[in-house]
Amino acid sequence: MQASNGIPQQVTVVSVHEEVPGVKTFTVAYDDGSSFSYRAGQFITLVFNHTGTEERRSYSISSLPDNPKRLSFTVKRVANGICSRWLTDIVKVGDKLFTTGISGFFCIPDSPDEYKQVIFFGAGIGITPMIPMIQWLLKNRPDAFVTLIYSNRTQPETAFYEQLTLLLRQYPGRLSIEFLYSTSFNLLRARLNKSLTTTLLNEYLRVPASETLFYVCGPTNYMRMVTYALTEYGIDKSRIKKEIFNKDNVGFKASKPDDTDTHTVTISVGNRVFTFATTYPDTILSAAKKNGLSMPYSCETGLCGSCAAICTSGKMWHAHNEVLTDSDLREGRILTCTATPIDGDVSIVI
Repeated sequence: MQASNGIPQQVTVVSVHEEVPGVKTFTVAYDDGSSFSYRAGQFITLVFNHTGTEERRSYSISSLPDNPKRLSFTVKRVANGICSRWLTDIVKVGDKLFTTGISGFFCIPDSPDEYKQVIFFGAGIGITPMIPMIQWLLKNRPDAFVTLIYSNRTQPETAFYEQLTLLLRQYPGRLSIEFLYSTSFNLLRARLNKSLTTTLLNEYLRVPASETLFYVCGPTNYMRMVTYALTEYGIDKSRIKKEIFNKDNVGFKASKPDDTDTHTVTISVGNRVFTFATTYPDTILSAAKKNGLSMPYSCETGLCGSCAAICTSGKMWHAHNEVLTDSDLREGRILTCTATPIDGDVSIVI
């Protein structure tokens, strides 16, 4: 993961490519010549100035981390999306963008012993983080099977279709893809549902489920359905990875920690150390903002992981967390956007 202190850095757009109508891939380079450091599946956070108000949006990286001087990310135009409309309608080669860096936990694990097959469930633009992960697996894990279940409305609206069919020809026997189109006359192989998910699992699972990883990305209802189908099939939740960006469509119940007292927070950012007090309902991030401290973040709802940090001492309570696993939490990882200190003071490293 590329380190970030939350201070935006400038990049220049060096190419723009339309994948399908309404979906464009932008390739950028740092103006100061710095290198990008990231893992397949991660995302880049961009900072926009909209009528004097700062807006942050995260976009999945669609390139492999092979060329450290270039990075590509893919954006789908959203009708009411302030930032996506500006990117897809206005931005051209030579334009400047600002980024706070790269984040994300939607990645292939380091240990190859954890899996012998990886099955991706992607819908629409949810394919974006999966493209580099599929390529990485095919190049670097010749012993692993890769399967993609990819849902769209029609084939002409399927982003990366030609790239995926080329990979099929290059890696016969190792890569399998099921293209699903909701407008298909074959209703049994059209829109993905729980029954079809079970059917596809029976067809494509080539190793025990305990040796398989599952990645899910797409609209909220799609991910909820796939996750439910997988767990009902008997897949342990620890083997299901989800990527969530749309904070407007994900609701969660408000909760409150037992401890709402004021506590001192000490944050180390590089060689600098900052100390301030925070009191619930302020989170680490909101309190840091009030104290003029710049930190990495994007969604501010515990969905994306841009704000992830390490708690080196003290105890944290999260209002919401869709990113960190139980293992991450045991290792001290926190999401500053939803974390609040409890039972005493805390120390954090960004």
